[in-house]
Amino acid sequence: MPCRVLCSSLVSVSLLLASSGASAAEPLAPVKPWVVNYDTAECTAQRAYGDPADPLLLVLGPSAWGNSYELMIVKSGSAPKFAEQLEGSVNFGQGPIKAWLLRWGTDKPKLRQFIKFRISEGDIAQAKNASAVTFHMEGRPDVSLSLSAVPDLLSTLQNCTVDLQHYWNMIDPEQKKIAAPAIGDVRKVFTSNDYPSEALTQNQEGQARFLLFVDEQGKIPACYVVEPSGIPALDGMGCQVIRQRAKFKPAIDTAGKPIRSIVITPPVIWRLYG
Repeated sequence: MPCRVLCSSLVSVSLLLASSGASAAEPLAPVKPWVVNYDTAECTAQRAYGDPADPLLLVLGPSAWGNSYELMIVKSGSAPKFAEQLEGSVNFGQGPIKAWLLRWGTDKPKLRQFIKFRISEGDIAQAKNASAVTFHMEGRPDVSLSLSAVPDLLSTLQNCTVDLQHYWNMIDPEQKKIAAPAIGDVRKVFTSNDYPSEALTQNQEGQARFLLFVDEQGKIPACYVVEPSGIPALDGMGCQVIRQRAKFKPAIDTAGKPIRSIVITPPVIWRLYG
């Protein structure tokens, strides 16, 4: 597959920030156009706003399966090193879409905080005709963004996702490429120490299934949630553990050579005892 890095400009999207309960500020001016990254493991779009020396980033990306979207805000400020889980919502003007969010921070190379929401494919469709979106976080100021050109942006990301599916042989109508699937068992790589502290504190349980990209060496460069548990801390830890520890025997093509492929995991169950 040729290099999949491409910058795509969608210049008519602006961003508006407002504190919860405060009057709206002037829209932040974009530093650069939207940049769409055609990577070998994911498709994402991001845009920088505000002060070029310390911009705020808005990042948007679909899952490889196309059943959900992640929306992330990256900005200056402190946040816990280990992700905290908060209740929140995303509103495209048709009412709040309830969504748990993860918030974490880093101090390298500078003090930054990351706020990530996940919503369904059906929910992101509301953005196509929306003039603005508001992110609500429990105990935190709301973040409101003025939107335009969203249909073009989503279309670009959808095309990128289809290309990604071809690259990882998710689309093989005639079943001519993969003679034997990748083999591995992700459930054996988890330990009780992996239970996220956020979920433990709130006595949260659940189960999730994941879509994995498995390369020719049996490594896992990407993990996506196919069936979410509804608890972001559990889903996020699930992907983290699998990517770090799971080992697979790669898929084999009809010529007997290793080939890129996907694996849909069995349910990974998080359960508290005692």
